[in-house]
Amino acid sequence: MEANERIIVALDFDDRESTFSLVDKLGDLAVRYKIGYRLLTSVGFDALDEIVGMGKWVFCDVKLHDIPATVAGSVKNLAARRVGSISLHASGGSAMLKAAVQAIHDLAHRPQLWGVTVLTSLDDYAVQNELLVNASAQDFAVHLARIARFCGCDGVIASGNEIERIKESCGEDFAVVVPGVRPSWAEQHDQKRIITPKEAIRRGADFIVVGRAITEADDPVSAFLKIADEMF
Repeated sequence: MEANERIIVALDFDDRESTFSLVDKLGDLAVRYKIGYRLLTSVGFDALDEIVGMGKWVFCDVKLHDIPATVAGSVKNLAARRVGSISLHASGGSAMLKAAVQAIHDLAHRPQLWGVTVLTSLDDYAVQNELLVNASAQDFAVHLARIARFCGCDGVIASGNEIERIKESCGEDFAVVVPGVRPSWAEQHDQKRIITPKEAIRRGADFIVVGRAITEADDPVSAFLKIADEMF
C-alpha cells in the first residue's frame, strides 16, 4: 500500500464550501477521508454520498454506541451508502459488536467495522478517576481491542502507544487505525496521547488519521506530501 493510501484525511468542517475546497485541492493525492459528526450535523449525509460518489473511500466515524438492535440497524443503513468503514465503541460490549457484525455479514458491500478503544483525548487520570476503570489507558485499550477482535470486527482505533500490543494480541491482519497523529512540525491541540506519522507506521499502524495538520495548513497539498514523505 502506498503512503498516500494510508493517510485518512479528517474532514472536520462545518460547511460544504470548506469541505469540497479541500477535497478538490488534494485531488488524486488523497484517496481516504474521515467524515464524522461535525460535518454530518452541519452539512448532512449528502456530503458523504457525494464524496463516495467521487470514488473516495470514506471512513464514517460515527462512534456508534447503543443497544444491539439500534447499532445493527444503523450499521446496515450506513453500509447502503457504500462507505469504506464505520466506527463503533468497543466499550458498547460484545452483544452490540456481534449484532453489528452480523447485520452486514451477507451484504454485497460490506464496510469494515472498527472498534473505538480509548479516545486519544483521554489519559490515565481520566480513565481511572473519571471512568473508574482500574487500568491504565493503554491496558484498557488493549483489552477493548481483544473484545472487538473476538466479536468479529476488522480492526480498532487506538493511540500510537498501543499499536504493538494490539498487533501482538489480535494478529497482524487486525487493522490498527491511529488518530491523534501529529507531525513534528504541527501543534498538539487537544490531543494528549499523540504520535508522529513515522513512528506510527514504524510501530505497525495500518492507517493514520490526520486532520488539522492538513486541513488548517496554508498549503494542504504540501502538508499532505510532507506527511507522506515522513512516514517511511
